[in-house]
Parts: sequence; structure tokens; C-alpha cells
Amino acid sequence: MRRLLTAASTALLLTTLAACGGQTSASSSSSSGTSSCKTKLGKGDLVKAGILTMSTNATLPPMQYLDASGNIIGMRIDLGKEIAKALCLTPKFVNIPFDAQIPGVQSGRWDMIDTGMFYTPERAKTVKLVPYEVQGVSISVAKGNPKKITSESDLSGKTIAVEAPGYEFDTLTALNKKLTAAGKPKVDIRTFQTSADAYQALSAGQVEGVAIVESVTSYYQGKGAFETAVKGMNPAPLAFGFSKDRTADAVATALNTLKKNGYLDTLFKKYSATLYSGEIKLTTGAITAG
Repeated sequence: MRRLLTAASTALLLTTLAACGGQTSASSSSSSGTSSCKTKLGKGDLVKAGILTMSTNATLPPMQYLDASGNIIGMRIDLGKEIAKALCLTPKFVNIPFDAQIPGVQSGRWDMIDTGMFYTPERAKTVKLVPYEVQGVSISVAKGNPKKITSESDLSGKTIAVEAPGYEFDTLTALNKKLTAAGKPKVDIRTFQTSADAYQALSAGQVEGVAIVESVTSYYQGKGAFETAVKGMNPAPLAFGFSKDRTADAVATALNTLKKNGYLDTLFKKYSATLYSGEIKLTTGAITAG
């Protein structure tokens, strides 16, 4: 039986669905506004001098999404603005689907990926990564949890949606290996371009769950739209992505300053997010969520 969204959650999903058109948003509110603030990043370090251009996919409330007026807001947007301020730069956000973000930073279309990208050693070989946050994969289900999903093993034989192949896809793929070894049916993994598309499919009864980071499933549960059935799967660090060492190092320095002055603790507490406890720096190789 097809399930319909409430009016409120329909409006929310329609807003986030509008986020896939390559929209840009610039803001000078976080720049220093004084001649005494001098950036250490020059024209050769940035797409455009004086501006920190960041890509994001604004379909993940409350971390990055569009408000009713079409403005990009959320925790990572707040953080991106504060980083730009610390670097004496004006922040600019490019709203683009996730699968275009690494190719975009590699080709010099933007300076930094600000989208909650999971850190993996393999990804660190293709893009420069600075870990700063920790998230686990959770499963959103319809209100009332009609399939009674309460554990990873309950996902066996279920149809679960994910945003275009990424960490959530990899997490479910790894789970499928365990299920197969135990003689159980695999998870039927369905991929969508955005998380908003995945949630629309869940609302329509086309899938039985959505795998996404816990901050998103908790947000939707708080809105009364869906329920979080499973949480904390395969926790791992998240990272900002770059193509240039100098830009990555400058952002890492800014993050450490924001950690020292208490800004990161305050921001992460506001959004019930978890700060990465390791050293915030340009990183390669294997790391843990600790």
C-alpha cells in the first residue's frame, strides 16, 4: 500500500528536491569587512581570489538544505561560513549533486567540498581530505515501522534506498556479504540521485527504508515524518575535500582555531553532531572514528 507524505513533510522534501540544479549562493556576512584581516590564500590557491568556493548538496537537513526562501542553511553551511571568516575570505556555496563534487574539485570548479563526505583511505588517494566529524549510517522507515526493522539483520530481504553510490551503499554492500555468508537474503539496494528522491520513494512505498547519516534520520523523526529504525551502523569520520595542499592546510588550521576557541563544540552540540577526536589535518591512510 502506497504511503503519502503529510503536507509538512511533502513541503520539506519538495524544498530539498529543488537543491539539485547547480544553484550558487554567495555571502559576505562572514567576511571580515576590515582591511586588517588578510588572507594567506592567494589567487593561485583559490578558484577566485578573496572567495572560498564550496560545493555542497543541500538535501540533507539539518546539515545542509534549503529553507522556504531557497537559501542554503544548516550546520555545515554555518561551519563553512565560519571557516571562510577565519581565513579572511567571502564564502560562496555551489549546490550540486554529490557524485559531481569530487570531479568538480579536481577540475578546479570549487576550492572545497563541504557536504559531509565520508573519509576512506581509497577516497584519500583521489582527493585531499581533512576529517572533522563522525557519523554512523542509520535507517529511516515509515511511521509505525510497519516492517518491524530493529537491527541490521532485519534488513535482510528488504528494499533500502541510498543516495547515489557512496558510503551508505558501501555499508549495505558489506552487510550483504555477511548476510550471504549466513545464508540469508541480501538487502535490495536501490540508488537515487539525492536523499530527497530516496525519501520520496520511501513515502510512496517503493522502498522499505532509507540508509543515510544519523543526523538526517533523527531530523526527519523529530519532524514526525519518518522513524529511525536502526542507527550507528559502520561509524566513520567525515571530511572536507580539496585539490590543493595549501587550501587544505589553511582550512585545517582554521578548524583547529575554531576547536580551541570553543566554536566547534558549541556548533556540534547545537546539531547533536559528533566532533572527530583525532588530529584535524590533511590526512591519508586508515583512520578510525575515535
